[in-house]
Amino acid sequence: MSLPLFPVTVVGSFPRPDALRKSLRRGVPDAEILEQARVDVLALQETAGVDIVSEGEQGRDSFFSFIASKLNGVRLMSLAEMLDWVEDKAAFERLLAALDVPAFAIKNPVVEGKLSRKTTLAGDELAWAKSHTGKPVKVALPGPYLLSRSMWVKRLSAETYPTKESLGPMWWRCCVRS
Repeated sequence: MSLPLFPVTVVGSFPRPDALRKSLRRGVPDAEILEQARVDVLALQETAGVDIVSEGEQGRDSFFSFIASKLNGVRLMSLAEMLDWVEDKAAFERLLAALDVPAFAIKNPVVEGKLSRKTTLAGDELAWAKSHTGKPVKVALPGPYLLSRSMWVKRLSAETYPTKESLGPMWWRCCVRS
């Protein structure tokens, strides 16, 4: 497959149709609704002439919380639950007050033990997209910097990973390279 000198691709998630958003709010997305959303995202990109396509992260609830189900040593917590564990409660409460959605509705993965993979992080997304297009496909993964900053909570993580900085390299070894 040959690509142009400056290939066109997309960055980030595609907006989800209402039916998929409602399905995601109930927990696991409805398979038929998710399938249709993914098909529509690929069709949109192909029609627009995008050279490297993605399935638009349609089945993820956020850019990085999806990894909690793919890893051992990680727990998905609502921001409201995290208030009990953070060190600077006043700063965290200010953050929660600034959000335009309720704190119980936003989930964040938190490291609470040794990281190891249960399954590939995005292999299912990649396989699906490859089976539905002849174009080159990409799948976005959150990086060690973002994850070590957002997943490390001292009172839950420090026993296994004493610092945020010690979590970053482990994330790379455990989850991306192996």
